[in-house]
Amino acid sequence: MRYVYTTLLLIFAAAIFICSCIIGRRDKRPLTKAIRYIMIAAPSTMAAYAGALLAPERLPAEFMYAVYYVVSDVLLICMLFYALKYTGIYEIRGAQKAVLYFVTGVDGVLMLLNVFTDRVFIFRCGLIEDAGTFFYGIAERGGLYNFHRLIIYGMVVLIVFPLVVKIGKSPQMYRKKFWLTLLSLLVIIAANIAYLVMGLEIDFSVLSYGIMAVAIYYFNVIYVPQGLVEGLLSSSIKNMDDSVICFDIEGNCVYANSVAYGFFKAESGEPFEDYYKEWMNGRTLSQAEDSEWKEIREINAVKRYYDVSFKRLCDRDENFVGCFFKMHDETVEVEKLAAERFRATHDRLTGIYNREHFYDVVTEAVRKAEPGTYCMVCSDIKNFKLVNDIFGINVGDELLLNIANTLKRLAGTGSIYGRLSGDRFAICMPRERFQPEVFAAEIRRIGEKSGTSTYRICLHIGVYDIVDRDIAVSVMCDRAYMAIKTIKSSLTDVIAHYDDGIRESSVSEQKVTGEFGTALEDGQFCFYIQPQVSVRGKILGGEALVRWIHPERGLVPPGEFIGILENTGLICRLDMYIWELACKKLREWKDRELTNYHISVNISPKDFYFADIYKVFTGLVEKYEISPRNLRLEITESAIMSDFDKQLVLIQRLQEYGFYVEMDDFGSGYSSLNMLKDMPVNTLKIDMGFLRQTDHEERSRTILKMMIALSRQLGMEVITEGVETKEQVDFLTEIGCDIFQGYYFARPMTVEDFEKKYFNR
Repeated sequence: MRYVYTTLLLIFAAAIFICSCIIGRRDKRPLTKAIRYIMIAAPSTMAAYAGALLAPERLPAEFMYAVYYVVSDVLLICMLFYALKYTGIYEIRGAQKAVLYFVTGVDGVLMLLNVFTDRVFIFRCGLIEDAGTFFYGIAERGGLYNFHRLIIYGMVVLIVFPLVVKIGKSPQMYRKKFWLTLLSLLVIIAANIAYLVMGLEIDFSVLSYGIMAVAIYYFNVIYVPQGLVEGLLSSSIKNMDDSVICFDIEGNCVYANSVAYGFFKAESGEPFEDYYKEWMNGRTLSQAEDSEWKEIREINAVKRYYDVSFKRLCDRDENFVGCFFKMHDETVEVEKLAAERFRATHDRLTGIYNREHFYDVVTEAVRKAEPGTYCMVCSDIKNFKLVNDIFGINVGDELLLNIANTLKRLAGTGSIYGRLSGDRFAICMPRERFQPEVFAAEIRRIGEKSGTSTYRICLHIGVYDIVDRDIAVSVMCDRAYMAIKTIKSSLTDVIAHYDDGIRESSVSEQKVTGEFGTALEDGQFCFYIQPQVSVRGKILGGEALVRWIHPERGLVPPGEFIGILENTGLICRLDMYIWELACKKLREWKDRELTNYHISVNISPKDFYFADIYKVFTGLVEKYEISPRNLRLEITESAIMSDFDKQLVLIQRLQEYGFYVEMDDFGSGYSSLNMLKDMPVNTLKIDMGFLRQTDHEERSRTILKMMIALSRQLGMEVITEGVETKEQVDFLTEIGCDIFQGYYFARPMTVEDFEKKYFNR
């Protein structure tokens, strides 16, 4: 019996010890680490007891029994720390932990000293017969054995108490692991008590130490966590809004949530296996890869949009064990996206194209058509604001809806129509289908129907035949409206064409646009700088300006070509040309160690439509390896207000990169306290024309003073341009202006003259 028991102890102890080593390498969690200490102490106790039973002489037997008792103390300490730490009921700290270690240490020392004494202090071994063989067992126990017993059962109480409390507080799933830990500990106690009370020769409770260690590991690390995960996954899949269908390795459906049953039953009642086979289409599992696709299904006579995905399931060794389909109903998202796209491209009141989308669609259609195929028909209501004032906004909206519906009907198929602004509509339609008399009759009918005997609503139409397909659609509309201007004051004429008479006024525009490309390639556009000076008279840099040195006409004033280039969209090419020259010059200054000077460049409102401003400027800075602080960006008020939210994001991105952003012409357009509050520009540029263009100069001075004071409090620097007299300089200095620009200091000059004047000092 002894040999069988010791063999079981040693085999079981070795197995537990090996498992603890493997677990220690794979699992580093604190919980597993605490349990691993138990799995090391338990087999050590078992091995020590087995060694005692197999000892051939009394002295080695007593030594192994002493080791057994010492390791038993260690096992209980590990159990105690596990129970306290992972129940969280209370904690042993500082002095308490020191007392525990001291008491168990004393017990261990006494056990080892007992081996080398002749008197029975704690225990003494004697020969015991077992099936014809003899071994040394505990034959006699001394008074100090009760000290050991007190330590043992004291720690058992400290272990049992938090487990009992935790069982009463924990949910059912977690309660199980504490119950089983407590039960295994109680089994050991009961077996040990039976061994002592019944005077058994062998303590069979030692084997249960290993069983307890294995049970604690299994129920704490494997069984309960896996059950928790499986419960959570099952609950999540069951209650999710997506259809989920799982198949085994043979293609049999092993699980489908309620949404999946509704999905297939609503359509045709087809079984899940048929759907799987149809998708596999004869392929083997090795050929079926994870994939995702879109499906449109009609369920209960309603079209539904689904995002379907197929996923393979593999075990840890990458062996295929099954697969599943997930169908996500994205009908709401699709419909919402379609609605958002409609709102982004259509006018909310009339339901026809808005201006931006109208321009885009017309641009595409005109480019594909032959020249002269289409004409642009634009409408305008004379004094529409008075309509709202006289009749009310509701009547005004009804009038706009009436015009939109009429234009749609007159345009017919193959035409493009949109609302450009408040009362302005446009149609791009085949030229041969435009019938002036029909349009004129409808226009008069709308006026008569919408007006009254005391106020007649006048609607006019301008027509532009699209011959040049390369000009911007906005310019086409502008030309149609140029035609309307010729009859705006007429009460009888309702339709006007962009004819030769009007065309003569745009000859200069065509000339500028025609010569622009060659002038740009030949370098006729020159880079000028107007200096910017600090309040202390120090040169800080300058504003980059453009001048056209024509080979025949000489210096062409900017007013003769800038506006035309802006209308045609060519200003973007010219601006990018000047930006490049400015960056190249900043690089030259950097090489000459002139890094304290900046160049401000202008950004036209049209640049935001034709160029990615952020990408262009960051690309230039990286290309020439210059600091973004030296390249300042001037943006006009009108450009900012054209799309405030979008420009706000752009300015913030530019500032985050390192650029200084200046608001040009502040005070000339939409300036307001709201703009100063919401637009985080670095610099305000105020034109002295703010003072000159008024009969109330004193009031303007007061406003200017408050604007500068407010800007400084908001952390913005102020540049005043157009400074022409010393009196203005003195006044601006007094009210806190930072930087000056104007004829008083210097006129715009070539870069060479700028460098000679300021850098050669």
